[in-house]
Amino acid sequence: MTYFPLTKHQLDWQERASDIAARELAHRADDTDRLGRFPTESLDALRKEGLWGLRVPKEYGGMGEDMVTTCVVVEELSKKCPSTAMCYKMHLEGAEIISMIPTPYQVEHYVEPLAKGEIFLAAAGGESAGAGDDWTPVNTVSAVTKVPGGYQLDGIRKAYVTSAGHCTHYEFRTRVGEDTPQTNGTKLFFKEDQVEWEILAPWDGLGMRGNSSSPVKFTGFVPDEGLLGTEHTIYADTDRFLRPMLGLTYAAAYLGIASGAYEIALEEMPRQYRSGARRIDNVIYQRRMAEMSTQIEAARTLMFSTALWFDQNRGDNDLPYLQAKVNCSEAATRVTQDLMTCFTGTAFARRLPLERYFRDARAGLVMGMANDVAYQNMIPHLFPGK
Repeated sequence: MTYFPLTKHQLDWQERASDIAARELAHRADDTDRLGRFPTESLDALRKEGLWGLRVPKEYGGMGEDMVTTCVVVEELSKKCPSTAMCYKMHLEGAEIISMIPTPYQVEHYVEPLAKGEIFLAAAGGESAGAGDDWTPVNTVSAVTKVPGGYQLDGIRKAYVTSAGHCTHYEFRTRVGEDTPQTNGTKLFFKEDQVEWEILAPWDGLGMRGNSSSPVKFTGFVPDEGLLGTEHTIYADTDRFLRPMLGLTYAAAYLGIASGAYEIALEEMPRQYRSGARRIDNVIYQRRMAEMSTQIEAARTLMFSTALWFDQNRGDNDLPYLQAKVNCSEAATRVTQDLMTCFTGTAFARRLPLERYFRDARAGLVMGMANDVAYQNMIPHLFPGK
């Protein structure tokens, strides 16, 4: 059920995304997880459906869909293959800035190709602690050097670059000049063959195993045409739409884990065994199924309400987006944990894919913006001026 009043257009998208996920993603999901294989075929199916240009404005040939519809699509995809949905969500995030504030050159060479499905993106944001500790992210970014005609990258290490080695282009967070404060950020956009890049360690995650979220080192030259917006002010210029995009698409991906696992349970709970017993006859499981349903619907309603808040331009407060992200990711961990308990040895023996959803859900507590950090970032909104 969806208590939030979706429009007919959004309901049509929900049905379409559900059909694509069932047809193109579901049958590959187990192998994607078991083999830790990047979901190339599944992502290519999304490209053929035109979904790579979901957020690209219609004036540039894209679909120009709103944030509510974006959340609808990401949740439906995540129900069947969270790894594919996460790679896709990161592509949408990377495409957001260049789609919203492009130069004429970027429209022709990047945005219109994005709309046609010719570009697949990775957003290289947070950096690693450095050599020997590339799996530990830090809250700072290194500087690039401004040189004639562009920017020089000298071995900058980025942590957890989703789709590393599989994308066509990178969006790159940095500073220009060593003396530039961390708050005065710059973003660059470049083709993967414009610079040298090196995957520093293979991705072998507990969950989200198809994501290829590896640390990467970048060295090379990015021409001036790859500058997004203006130097030093990209955060102030774009946070009004990029931070909601980040929080809400993470929320949708993890909500899809919760609702996808729950839909499996709805089919399996009433199944009758040779003894005549059914799991749903257990009153404890009845209580848990009702509670999980409540958690999922509450999280979904908050997510959609927050997405509508953004679409209607009702405010620039980050609090709703932070709350949606933590609420949906925590719903995923609670639901999948309870389902592992309800299905006992069957789940732990991996006879059902619930174990895969259980592992995928755990990433939501520590990835994107870790929930501990997100809660801390809520405090200035809850106690302004204190």
